Amino acid sequence: MEQQDAAKALSIGIDIGGTTTKLGIVDQEGHLLARRSLDTQHHRQPQAFGLELAGAIGEMMSDTGTKARVAGIGIGAPGVDERAGTIAAAANLPFQEPFALAAFLQSELGLPAKLIKDSSAAIIGERVFGGAKGMEHFVLLTLGTGLGSAIMINGNVISGGNGLASEYGHSLAVPHGRQCNCGRSGCLETYVSATGIKRTVFELLAGFKGHSPLRDYTYHALDAKTIYEAAVSGDPIAREAFRLTGTILGRAITGLIVLLDPQAIFLSGGLTQAGELLLRPVCDSIDEHLLDMFKGSCEIAFSHLGGEDTGVLGAAAMMWHSPGKNL
Repeated sequence: MEQQDAAKALSIGIDIGGTTTKLGIVDQEGHLLARRSLDTQHHRQPQAFGLELAGAIGEMMSDTGTKARVAGIGIGAPGVDERAGTIAAAANLPFQEPFALAAFLQSELGLPAKLIKDSSAAIIGERVFGGAKGMEHFVLLTLGTGLGSAIMINGNVISGGNGLASEYGHSLAVPHGRQCNCGRSGCLETYVSATGIKRTVFELLAGFKGHSPLRDYTYHALDAKTIYEAAVSGDPIAREAFRLTGTILGRAITGLIVLLDPQAIFLSGGLTQAGELLLRPVCDSIDEHLLDMFKGSCEIAFSHLGGEDTGVLGAAAMMWHSPGKNL
């Protein structure tokens, strides 16, 4: 860890998701001192989104009296071109034109700001504050509106030859399958995400004549928490939706294990709040499909930071930790 002036021992972390943008004030031990959230889809223009975000940050610092102690702002977002410093054409965001959000917030608030992919921010958070402390080789999958992914090998966050690595959510899961926001069909995130499990529920309901409380919901009103509650209550549609989601995710994880031989694969994001309802079919699927020589070599676990905070903590940690070697 780089040594910092004690007066600048706090950082702002921002996690921009397809549905919700979360932000918080974080100290160097990973404690969240304050938090806010915004509706990511509220603004169609990036500048309007940036102004609302700047206002929320300013209010949060004012309410807590912490601005003088904040070292800077870390931002994790989908669709980031890290070389250009812009958010560009993220499939799940309402604005598509390139937007230099870090430079915008720096200008508005007078604080240093850094922008990286949301998945890279999340894996930094897990490495610095979570269950991956001491690990050099691991993967983080974030199951939110879409599927985020990040890989760390030899202590490096892998960015690839063009800065585009770890878009595993847009790998092919089902040929000629569900249409994805990226414009293609059959992408993994259309099956393994909070949005994906909703789609699974409605497909199952179409072929099921029995009673299910999930029939009472429109597509837009249904969410993963409601599906989880129905599954806990024994609803067969909800339970089957989690089984199918976990089975597909387990197959995808099998490919990562044989390719990368990681020490662990951590699962984060809102869908992980389902706990064993999701984890059990994931592990069953891995056990069914994984080559024997790899069995038992890789821990499969939920993020130790909780499904909601990993991205915020990782983004904040960028003020003190480089995503490069020896993180």
